[in-house]
Amino acid sequence: MIVDFVKIKKKLSQWADIFLREEIKRRTRFASRLGSHIIHEGDRASYETVDKEKKKLEYKKAESSFSLTREEMDKITFKEIVEKLKVVAEDMARQIEGGLFQTLSKGIEEAGNVIPGNPPLSPDSILRGLEMIKVDFDDSRDKPILPVLVMHPNLAKKAMEQEAQMTEEEKREFEKKQKQILDKKYEEYLVRESKRKLVD
Repeated sequence: MIVDFVKIKKKLSQWADIFLREEIKRRTRFASRLGSHIIHEGDRASYETVDKEKKKLEYKKAESSFSLTREEMDKITFKEIVEKLKVVAEDMARQIEGGLFQTLSKGIEEAGNVIPGNPPLSPDSILRGLEMIKVDFDDSRDKPILPVLVMHPNLAKKAMEQEAQMTEEEKREFEKKQKQILDKKYEEYLVRESKRKLVD
């Protein structure tokens, strides 16, 4: 007679699912901060951009697994199972974050928001990037809604080192140029808002 522990397997599967979700969330620092939308059925979807352009949403699969022999199943401990699940979570998290950044890069290139020549990160390249994007404001010029800079930890460390090495004069010059750009962006924002149609 072969015994199949259906209820126990179901509980283990539920626990493993919850554990994996939490471990993946912990490892996807950027993706986990974004909003999510659960689609319960179907294999296709679309979305509308802020410019009212309808685009198809492409699904990307993230998957990983581990296997055990019969001999390993007899000897494996709960702690070892947890460690194997952590390896799976790390693999899936890498796929999720990698796929997300690929999609973002593609969208940025299509929108034409790539700095020509792909210069290294510097105060000048940050200002050039700011000049290229649309900036909104929260009621007044003093409240620009600035973009979030997302970068690898090594690059973030380099950026902080660059900032620390800037002289007071260089910092004042950066702030002056940033103010000039934001003044121009505020004028563009007012023009956009004046043309906006309100729907009843």
